[in-house]
Amino acid sequence: MDGRIISSLIVVLILFSPGCLSTDESSELDSTDSNIELTVWHSFAAESKEQATFESRIEAFMSSNPGVEVKISAIPYPEADQQFMIAAQGGEAPDIVRLSSDQLGKIGDIRVGGQPLLEDLRLHLTPIERSKFDPRALNAMKYEGDLLGIPASQDCLSLLFNPILFDAAGVDYPNENWTLNDMLLAASTLTSGDVNGLALPVKDAYWWFGFQAGFGGSLFDENGTPTLNSNGSSDSMDWMLDLELEHGVVQTGTNIESMKTQFLSSKTAMIIDGPWNWVTYEAGRIPLQQTLLPIVSDTGERIAPLVTYKGWSVSKQSLNKEWSTKLALFLSSSEVQKEFAIETYTMPTHIDLYDDSDISDNIVISGFLEQLMQGTPAPTTRAMALVYDPLGTAFENVYTGEMTSSEALFLANQALESDLERI
Repeated sequence: MDGRIISSLIVVLILFSPGCLSTDESSELDSTDSNIELTVWHSFAAESKEQATFESRIEAFMSSNPGVEVKISAIPYPEADQQFMIAAQGGEAPDIVRLSSDQLGKIGDIRVGGQPLLEDLRLHLTPIERSKFDPRALNAMKYEGDLLGIPASQDCLSLLFNPILFDAAGVDYPNENWTLNDMLLAASTLTSGDVNGLALPVKDAYWWFGFQAGFGGSLFDENGTPTLNSNGSSDSMDWMLDLELEHGVVQTGTNIESMKTQFLSSKTAMIIDGPWNWVTYEAGRIPLQQTLLPIVSDTGERIAPLVTYKGWSVSKQSLNKEWSTKLALFLSSSEVQKEFAIETYTMPTHIDLYDDSDISDNIVISGFLEQLMQGTPAPTTRAMALVYDPLGTAFENVYTGEMTSSEALFLANQALESDLERI
């Protein structure tokens, strides 16, 4: 018999042998398969609505896929990248981890045994699946071309205010046409007794990024080279620090935690904060409202806060990459993102949700989405991940009067360049 005929018969026999044809093309495990166990690290705050929503979605995923058991662990958000890198280098990485775009910049270059720590998800997502996400968000989860995460949310700072304090002082509410001078004038009028007009941590670089952009500066040039001391950068640093040091509209020593306390206790009329704290303020019965950050009159540019992204990444060490990817896609799906948006004011990245009436009719979510579109996407680079330390030193030196902002930013730029050269 012809060899080609024999080969064809063998293929036919194999194809029709038991187990080779599946009658169920769904993603669920076959009843004959052994259980799949996935470990997931999340970074939602303990006992928060975000954690509760996340855990309910994990339960829903397991109910739909009875052959899959998902074990979850909480890790502090600021330590997520470091803990993951340590675990991965010890061969104990979880299957899935929640990371931000700037944290991906830290992890992207790390290798264990010549292998990266995270799976390139371009191999697992179809073009149709990728097209469902905002291109800015999807691009933010890429590191040197590799897709290291699926974007599940995005966020940025905006201007929140307490209308009761404005009414009591006879000051008009903030609006999208406000300039920085308008904000300063209102803050000065509202500062009286134990009430301050504005609250923000003036020495925190994350809050400064938007001011830098509004004054015409930038963290990096088009090639990714650090430009911390670019034109407008020192002016924006001085302007922000002077809110406390010269004008006194920000309470001395205000930090991230104390500004929340001030706003919750009606000791400040305005706060520059993100959607992640909105639920907390609501629970404190603060009748807060939100509007776009002001415009810098000298440049005509609006304060453009840094837009950061968080998503789900799959470990290169995962033994169940396909199921890990399915879970990551589920946690980033339109359905789950919508639930997070409605329940926790988490900003979605699915394009179809931008026009969803439940989203667009919600003044909180739609307001922050409008601010997002005016923001500056954070670059997913090693440089972005390293920028905070030298800038922290620069702010401290200017705040204490040891250096001018120009001197401090020049040295910060040199320090960042040196850090990058050592990599």
